[in-house]
Amino acid sequence: MKSNGNKKRNIRWTLVLYDMIIYLVVAVLLLILYGGNDKLATPTVVQQMILSVLCIFAARLIGNIYGQVWRYGGIQCYIRLLFTDAVAFWVYVLLELILPINKITFARMLALFCMNLLGALALRMMYRYALQMRQSGNFAWKISCEASLHGIRCTGCQ
Repeated sequence: MKSNGNKKRNIRWTLVLYDMIIYLVVAVLLLILYGGNDKLATPTVVQQMILSVLCIFAARLIGNIYGQVWRYGGIQCYIRLLFTDAVAFWVYVLLELILPINKITFARMLALFCMNLLGALALRMMYRYALQMRQSGNFAWKISCEASLHGIRCTGCQ
């Protein structure tokens, strides 16, 4: 008989890495490149990035997002990701109010979390779609991208 106290967490570190890349792209776009009315100083950017990455990834680890098997999971996997990121957002809002750090606007804060969540959801949906196409026996799903002088041209999926 298995003991509930001895559950081993199987964290998929590759997925953590992909999510981290998505987070970094979004954070750079919204905290560094986007000027807006309130151009952020470097210490503010660093503080906000550290606080947000801790909240997002701690919530996802506690919520066992990286322990799920996405190829077999259904809608409950996506709902769990939505829920854990919502919890992370509200923890972030509270910590930003409590901690003595430089503040950012609520709109920028919300955009940071929503764009990160959108990227994470899109990544998982693309993975499931590619897996379904591969398992269906239809190999037309394969996309061959060729670099050309005019950019990248993708062929396939006819």
